[in-house]
Amino acid sequence: MSVHFRLIAALTVIFAFFNLFAQLQVEVKDGAVADYKMAVSPLAVLGGADAGLSSEITGSIEKVLDITGYFKVLDKDSFLEKPEVAFNKVDFKSWLNVGANGLIKGSIKGKDDVELELVFYEVAGGKERLHKKYSTKAGMAKKAAYRFVAEVIKILTGEEMNFMFSKIAFIEKTGDKYNLVVTNFDGSNKKVLVSTTATVLLPEWSADGSKIYYTSHEKNNPNLYSIDLKTTRIKTVSAYDGLNVSPSAYPDNKTIALCLSKDGNSELYSLDTTTNELRRLTTNAETDTAPSVSPDGKEIVFVSNRSGNPQIYRMSLADLSKVERLTEQGNYNQDPEYSPDGKKVAFSGRDEKYQFDLFIIDLATRSIERITQNQGKNESPTFSPDSKVIGFSSNRSGKGKLFLSNVSGTKQIAVYSGEGEVMMPSWSPAETN
Repeated sequence: MSVHFRLIAALTVIFAFFNLFAQLQVEVKDGAVADYKMAVSPLAVLGGADAGLSSEITGSIEKVLDITGYFKVLDKDSFLEKPEVAFNKVDFKSWLNVGANGLIKGSIKGKDDVELELVFYEVAGGKERLHKKYSTKAGMAKKAAYRFVAEVIKILTGEEMNFMFSKIAFIEKTGDKYNLVVTNFDGSNKKVLVSTTATVLLPEWSADGSKIYYTSHEKNNPNLYSIDLKTTRIKTVSAYDGLNVSPSAYPDNKTIALCLSKDGNSELYSLDTTTNELRRLTTNAETDTAPSVSPDGKEIVFVSNRSGNPQIYRMSLADLSKVERLTEQGNYNQDPEYSPDGKKVAFSGRDEKYQFDLFIIDLATRSIERITQNQGKNESPTFSPDSKVIGFSSNRSGKGKLFLSNVSGTKQIAVYSGEGEVMMPSWSPAETN
């Protein structure tokens, strides 16, 4: 989430307010991932199945493999074998000839009640490694395919990945209208939860993924609200005079950290949303904003300009006097977010060209890796629930779009581009329906 907007929610906005981010396995060599060349054959369409759904499932499998950065997905125009060839009749020489290390092949049958069959082969040995059949409704067939591809990734890399079962919330601004939007991780199945001409910003999921917090100027003050995803009921969470922004959920699913300016300065607080009990976390003459609570609920990272310009800090919630500065380089760092595994913090920082790029701090080593460079403005990094992928907004192609990147930054793809500008994405904490 963005200090560029959290410091429009805090620094920039606060000032205006008061005057107003081997063959059998994927190999890693010298710290770099060696591409495993995967062929994903179009599904054979059987028994009245929807060809459009077949194509969508194939594309979804390709997209998941691609975004991990571990695989080179081969161009289907190069394939020599037709999709209709039976599973036990595969000509592995034809797949070797197109350079494939692995092959995913499948079929889909039925219109509403679907039978999906998928097989993963090791091409060089002509060996079947995984074979699954799924009986499901057409609307759930893509999720079944994701379960298959997650098993393939585990076989080849040893890593558990579940980002494909989650959702992303973001703000889409079109003209004078602000929409709070939720999509699947890949930008599909768009749902508009809130649509208004009042400024809406900084969405954040509850710990259990059942609701989304957001700030809106609907009542002429930046108040904090929540919307229940099942009932669409909107509830006022915090409506103090001044800023009520930058929520971050504690793991107890009732407490949030947030930024308030009710006492004249932007400070951090924790709020029990069931009792409305408020605890002040910072007392500082400068601006403190953009908290992100650690997965264990013991710390927060946040942004403060107490050193003269916005930098990333970490604070113990058990001992509020224990505060350490995490970033030393750069003169404008913002958007901190803990990875769900607690090992990393992503943030965006302004470079020498006055563009914002994404960075990741390894908390064990304190090393910082740069994820984006010379690709426009990149902000609001948000980790997938498995900590393997980062969502963010980028204007590299002219307007703000939703992008995904693997954590090394070697693979970045746009997954959503609507009519408006995409801002402030927030990834759901777990599998959501």
